Formats: sequence, structure tokens, C-alpha cells
Amino acid sequence: MKRISVFLFFAFLLPSFKAMASVNFQSALQLYKDKQYEKAYEAFLILADSDYTNVDYNYYLARSAFFVKEYNEAISAYERILIQYPNNARSKLELGRLYYEMHRYTEARKYLNEVLKTDAPQAVKNNIRYYLAGMDQDGERLALNTVRATLLGSVFYDSNLNYSPESDEMILPSGSLKSAADIGAWGSEQMLVLNHRYENPNKQSYAWLNDFVLYNKASPGNSDYNILYGSYSPALSFQQDRWTLDAGLTIDGMNYGKDPYMVSYGISPKATYMPNLTEYFTTQFRFLKRDYQTNSTKPKDSKFAQISTLYQKRVGPLFSWYGQAVLERETADAAPTKLLNVDYHQLGLKAGVAYLFPRNFTLSSTFGYQDKLFENADRLTKNFGGGDVNQHDKRYYGEVTLSKDFARSVTTQLRASRIQNDSNLSVYAYQKNLYTFNVMKRF
Repeated sequence: MKRISVFLFFAFLLPSFKAMASVNFQSALQLYKDKQYEKAYEAFLILADSDYTNVDYNYYLARSAFFVKEYNEAISAYERILIQYPNNARSKLELGRLYYEMHRYTEARKYLNEVLKTDAPQAVKNNIRYYLAGMDQDGERLALNTVRATLLGSVFYDSNLNYSPESDEMILPSGSLKSAADIGAWGSEQMLVLNHRYENPNKQSYAWLNDFVLYNKASPGNSDYNILYGSYSPALSFQQDRWTLDAGLTIDGMNYGKDPYMVSYGISPKATYMPNLTEYFTTQFRFLKRDYQTNSTKPKDSKFAQISTLYQKRVGPLFSWYGQAVLERETADAAPTKLLNVDYHQLGLKAGVAYLFPRNFTLSSTFGYQDKLFENADRLTKNFGGGDVNQHDKRYYGEVTLSKDFARSVTTQLRASRIQNDSNLSVYAYQKNLYTFNVMKRF
């Protein structure tokens, strides 16, 4: 009898072993990519049963289950991911969409509103508002006015304060070279970002946006390098299917050191296409008039044009990457009378990756390259008998950032950056290291 029991035990177990042996992650993933969702669903069910803690198994099980309308199985898989990664915005976004499809709007609004409070891309947030607008609000009207804010405070060490770090969010000048020696210094930064959105009460296809940025950078004992910057960007935002068009304007002003430095204003339209919830494309044009505010910098008054294209892709629940290309040109209003280089054109390329680890740690890295060519002979070189030579800079930079998300929308970041500028004119060549600790609070 004992031998028969053992035989029956293995007889029942054998089909499970055969099923697991015939299924592996790559073959199941290929079924999903080939849009054979029914087969992919069955395959990932087997894989998830073998390891309920595997994030990739759960993620693709949930995605396959969504397409075959096994919504409860998909919900269970995403919830297993959230047990390990409580702040995983992608899982919350998908849960909101699942509950929306099931007409369980209370749960849907809960998860979608949680994603709206994160630093998710604006294209994703626009998609969320589409779902929120389509829900039965049980007699409640969708909020017409929403205000989001982000407050940042940081401490940094800059190995070469002569050259200010590049900012991705705003165009700041590099500053003048006061000395041939590098200046290493500590400092602090503070930034407040306010995003106001007003929905058209009669039609949800467009909204009025008001974005404000206030930025301050200070280094004790080096007040000549302090920066105070503010900007206001209103826009009409139109949404149609998977497209969003922001017809925007921009005005900003900046103090460099103790004195007003520059005011710029112009148009900044932006188009975003989001084919699905895992990727999006954004193209923005900026046409600005730059007015410099002191007698010494007034000859630099110019017109600035820029076009940038960004593509971002999320691969699975934990990994994402992006690529960006930027082409810009600046042209002086009049021929400068002093030793100033103004007219230039520049190509910039940037790529970055990010990976979410357990306990809400994110490790990301960015690498970039800029090629900048001035269109007139360098006056400083010519003045000292160097002949007619156009300044040509090639700038390389990379950074690594470790982030930690806490409760109540608080994020800390530790960032290390390296910048190297090679130039055919040695006076313009430089390099620097920048180390920054940030604390961000989202409201």
C-alpha cells in the first residue's frame, strides 16, 4: 500500500513538472510580445505559481490577464508587486485602469489619484485625467482646479564653481570666467515648483495650465556666483485620443551674483504622443527673446531657438530608459562691440536608465554629449594675436543618482556628476565634479 501511495503521489506531480519544464520566461515573454495573450496568460500562470515573489512573472501575468479579461487575476498579481514595492507607480496605474474597466470607480480613483501625486511624467498624468473624466462620479463633479507643488532643498559641493552646472529644467548661463584657477566650494539650492491646472467645465478636451518655478543657489563666500531664477509658463493644453498639445508661453528672469542678469520671453509649444502606458514621445519648440540687464552684458541681447525630442520607455515594472536630442541656436540682435561670443549652434544628446530596487530605492544614471560651435571668430583669441579661430566645444557629462522614496511623498537623492568640456581654445576648456544631496517633498 505504501508503494502505491508513493506511486500515486508522483503520478499526480509529474504533469506539473512537465508543464514547468515546457515553460520558461523567455518563451512566455515571446508569446506576450507576439500578442498571443491567451497562451502567454497560461504560461505566466505556471511561472507565477512556481515563484509568487518574482516581479517579472507577476507583471507579465497581470498584463496578459488584462488582455484576456481575467481582471481579478491581474489585480492579484499587481498587488503582489506592491507588497515588495509599495510605491511602484506603474502597478498603481494599471490597478486604476483595471478597476476602471470593472466599473469599480472608488478603487480606480484611489489608485489613479495616488499616481497623480508622484513625479510621473506629465503625459502619464494627462492619460490618468482621461480616465478620471470618464468615470461615474456618483453625483460628484470632477475637480476643476488642481494644484501640485514640489519643494526641493539641497546641499552641494562643486569642484569648479567658475562654471555653473547645467540644468535640464531651465536654461541658465554658464557665467564669466573670473579666474584661471578652479574654485571648489560648498553651497545650497532651493527650488519650488507649482503646477496649476484648470479643467474646462463644459468640455474635458482642454485645460488651462500655469507652471511656476522659483530657484535659488547660494555659496557662502562666493556671492558673485549666486543665482536667483524665476519663471512662469502658461499654456492651453488640448488632448485628443493619445495626443496632447500644449500651446505655451514662457517668461523668466534671473539674477547672477548681486545684479539682474537676463530676462527672456517667448513661445514654447509642446506635443506629446503616448501610444500606450509604457512609452511616450515629446517634442518641444522654444523661441525666446533674451534681454540682458546690465551695460556690460547688453551686447549679448539675442534670439534663441531650440527644438528637443524625448522618448521614454518603461520595460516591465522596474526598469525604464530614455533618450533625448536637442538642437539649438542663439543669434545676437546686433554685432557685439566687446569681447563676446554670442552666435552659436549646438547639438545635444542624452540617454539615461533607471531601476527600482526593493524598499523604494532607485538607481539611475545619465550620460550626455554636447557639440557647440560659435559662428564668429573668437574675439578674445584674435585680440591677443591668435588669428581668426572659431570656438568649438565638446562637452561630456555623466551622473549617477541613488534615490529613496519615503512615506508622505518625500524623496531623498544622492547624486555624483562629472563634467568635462574640451575646446579647441584652451582658455575655454574645463572640468568639474559635482556632488549633491537633495530632499524633495511633493504636495
